[in-house]
Amino acid sequence: MNYLMWDVDGTLLLTGGAGKDALINVIKDYYFLDAFDFTQSLAGRTDSDIIKKVVTRLRGRCNTAEAAGILIRYHSELPKQLPLHRGRVLKNVERTLAYFRRPDSKYLNCLLTGNTRTGAQEKLAYYNLDKYFCFDHSVFGEVSENRQELARIAFSRLYLANNQSLSPKQLIFIGDTPNDVLCAQAIDARCLIVLDGSSYQRQDFDSCRPWRVIDCLPDDPAQLEAMLNEE
Repeated sequence: MNYLMWDVDGTLLLTGGAGKDALINVIKDYYFLDAFDFTQSLAGRTDSDIIKKVVTRLRGRCNTAEAAGILIRYHSELPKQLPLHRGRVLKNVERTLAYFRRPDSKYLNCLLTGNTRTGAQEKLAYYNLDKYFCFDHSVFGEVSENRQELARIAFSRLYLANNQSLSPKQLIFIGDTPNDVLCAQAIDARCLIVLDGSSYQRQDFDSCRPWRVIDCLPDDPAQLEAMLNEE
């Protein structure tokens, strides 16, 4: 079995800023702020890293209880924000996920995302994509602040639970940011970059050297499977 480790935002779907606005609302409410915005891009980062840096910026330090309190509120706010924003599933995503979910597939759809498990589930369920994924073999952003550590955890879990002859090459990371590439490279796995929903341009990946960069998922998912089979 091979494992497709999908990113969520910018790779599978765009929420139109629902996640960002949900977190901004929570931070403003939590700290009694009239206004707040992020000073760094959120693309490719884990929710736990985002929250830690925000709290440290505002308070000078961040403890676990405070970060957990913000996450709890975020998980309540996100479902309210999703219907208020014009998001969309990216081109050919659903047909690709359905193709790799067929009974005879040698690939399993999993997630490796900076979103928390709850956040990922909320987004995917809203866009009716959650049914395509194996959550048991997925790894989420609350597990570690470090995106590269998520890759190591994903490989270790699969190795111990299912297949002790597992090779990192059997995990294919599919994302839209340089952080996705670095994540895959942490275990010497392949990373496929899909530019369709990305905020980055093709040249932005020259220095990190992903396995492949494509403009969007192909109309025929069998073409993607053939590419993946090339090694």
